[in-house]
Amino acid sequence: MILIDSIGHMVATESEEEFHQFAKKIGLKREWFQQPNEDSKRRSHYDLTTKRKISWALEMGAKQVAIKEILIKAWWAKEED
Repeated sequence: MILIDSIGHMVATESEEEFHQFAKKIGLKREWFQQPNEDSKRRSHYDLTTKRKISWALEMGAKQVAIKEILIKAWWAKEED
């Protein structure tokens, strides 16, 4: 599942490769993928910097959620990995 919060963080809860394919469909470049170092508390994501990109992502099937839901479903869940 692809999730987007109100400020444009886009994360995936499933396959990273499917995530990159989805990002490409909405016009994002792979080099825009943010993959923090292992000491960071942040998780891998793309930033959607325009309302247009957010709209495209939602039209393509992403789900808009609160930042808290992104933390729970995508970021904190990876703490167990």
